[in-house]
Amino acid sequence: MADYIHHDPDRVLYGLSEEELDNVANSSQPLWKDVCLVSLSIGIPTLINAIAITKIGDDFSVTLSLFLNYLFGVVGIILGLIFGIAWHRTRKSCKLIIDKIKSRPRTELTPTTSDVGELEELKKK
Repeated sequence: MADYIHHDPDRVLYGLSEEELDNVANSSQPLWKDVCLVSLSIGIPTLINAIAITKIGDDFSVTLSLFLNYLFGVVGIILGLIFGIAWHRTRKSCKLIIDKIKSRPRTELTPTTSDVGELEELKKK
């Protein structure tokens, strides 16, 4: 029984150094995106809740729940915007690294085949 490697001549392979691979991995981490989405998903509903329970008129009073709703709403939205900007910047840096790797000069590899015989491990079986 023979094993074969199927070659696709249209496939493009890119060579990466260890440092470039680490840079791509580090810049593609979705930490900023996750924190942005969590902050916005806390901030927007609490701000809507604060606006909904605010009584406008002579009997307006600031209660602890109203204060905390406004506080968490405003802080959540501000943090969401800050982390969203950070996420957008890191997304751009990941794309720049990948574009730099893709813009390298191409070297054509011509596939050659040679019969190397049967592997020693297969001969023993």
